[in-house]
Amino acid sequence: MNNKGLLKIASIVIGIVVFIILLFTAFSLIGTQAADLEPRDVVVSNIEKNSVKLSWATGTDSQGVIEYGTSPTSLNFFAPEAAKEKSHTLDLTLLSPSTTYYFDVRIGDKKYDNGGVPWTFTTKNIEKSVVTPTETPTPTSAATQETSVQRLKIDDNTSCTETDCAVIKTKLGKGCSTQDYFLCIKKLTPTPTP
Repeated sequence: MNNKGLLKIASIVIGIVVFIILLFTAFSLIGTQAADLEPRDVVVSNIEKNSVKLSWATGTDSQGVIEYGTSPTSLNFFAPEAAKEKSHTLDLTLLSPSTTYYFDVRIGDKKYDNGGVPWTFTTKNIEKSVVTPTETPTPTSAATQETSVQRLKIDDNTSCTETDCAVIKTKLGKGCSTQDYFLCIKKLTPTPTP
């Protein structure tokens, strides 16, 4: 009976040790898989007014989805990757200029972020033309029916050398401005004399 009791205790101890080893192995495998899927080296590059490039790496082939939005609490736009890879690159397009965006990476059912908060980037501003107001002299004669108009002069380093209004119209933004076009039309339109 003494041997049976000792054998029973040894069986229980061996069973517990085997159970612990199996449990430890299972947690190691699951933990390794989760670590292999976690995005590393998340980089935001090529920031433009309407687009941006996002890249990251994973330890194993995976297919991610970028969830993004203009508020860190509502990431309601989605951009999925086309294929499974270890080195990931995704372009976000149709973004608004001068806007801060927040994003995270979803791989499978797990959402990854930047330590509890979404990653963020801000798109570039829209480049604007410099508009300088110039005054037109006020008419001195009461018989003249013109009113004082404030004219805008667009500072542009390009100069338009064309004289044909149709050609100027095709070169708008490429050496000719709308001001050049309107001046051309004004020259072609005779002014009535009182």
